[in-house]
Amino acid sequence: MPDKKKILVIDDDVNVAILISALFKKFNYELTPLYSGKELMDYLKKSKPDLILLDLKLPDINGLDLCKKIRENPYNSDIPIVILSGVAEIDARVDVIESGADDYITKPFDVRELRARINRTLSRKKVDTSLNPLTALPGSPSIEEFIKTRIKNNKNFGFAYVDADNFKSYNDVYGYARGDEVIKKIAEIIISATKKFSGEDYFVGHIGGDDFVLITSQDKTETVVEEVIREFDSVIGGFYSEADRKTGSITTLDRQNKMKSFPLMTLSVAVVIPNKPTHYAKIVENAFEIKRYLKSLPHKKTSKYHKDRRINE
Repeated sequence: MPDKKKILVIDDDVNVAILISALFKKFNYELTPLYSGKELMDYLKKSKPDLILLDLKLPDINGLDLCKKIRENPYNSDIPIVILSGVAEIDARVDVIESGADDYITKPFDVRELRARINRTLSRKKVDTSLNPLTALPGSPSIEEFIKTRIKNNKNFGFAYVDADNFKSYNDVYGYARGDEVIKKIAEIIISATKKFSGEDYFVGHIGGDDFVLITSQDKTETVVEEVIREFDSVIGGFYSEADRKTGSITTLDRQNKMKSFPLMTLSVAVVIPNKPTHYAKIVENAFEIKRYLKSLPHKKTSKYHKDRRINE
């Protein structure tokens, strides 16, 4: 059975949350009731649901304003939001759409319609090409858009390109399913470290394969990267057999179809701290240069990063 979808129900009426939880109990959903905007924002600092059912009238904030606030955070901006409201007027529906919500259903609602709308909204997210299907993180178009927005608004940022060393050899020996678990673990580590030190001022993207990007304020970038490296190095051994951990390597065919010994995985992280950047492409170009430099270094048993400050445009 697939993992249960995590759905938050935000409504100050306790009976609504109880009703929805009871009606959806037999389906593959895990519902968590919350009763205010503050509770929701506190929850989103620690975890990310698959969908939010949001009432328009909350005790501490208007539902539309809360929806806009959720959308302002790049990490949470892709969470599907379905608005629950007792108001059915056209103007209200237009306001909901403009706030960034994905769908709208009026109270009292029919449970079959609500479930159908939830399923449809979740299905749309699943096929969203802007999200990586394995990690559900934003891809290259969203990364570029986020950086261009920071540049336009003249907001400083640090850019880190995270790449796993010897990931292909791991896939060859352990299989793609195990490789996918490593990718998901890297994503989890990056998200956790970035949240820990950056508050809400961050962005994590998945370019594809074992390549990730994290963006946060300049003064936090190296701290986050060091945390990512420390955590990755502490857990990666658990993805190998005891024999491979003891030898510190695995043996498989290289790109020339010859048997070769490959060290256990580490991370190479290219850090770019732009000074008055004007071009997204220049930032990426510098990150790739650093990545090539790191890859050219003799292999070490621990992950590594290198920082560049050359962008002064």
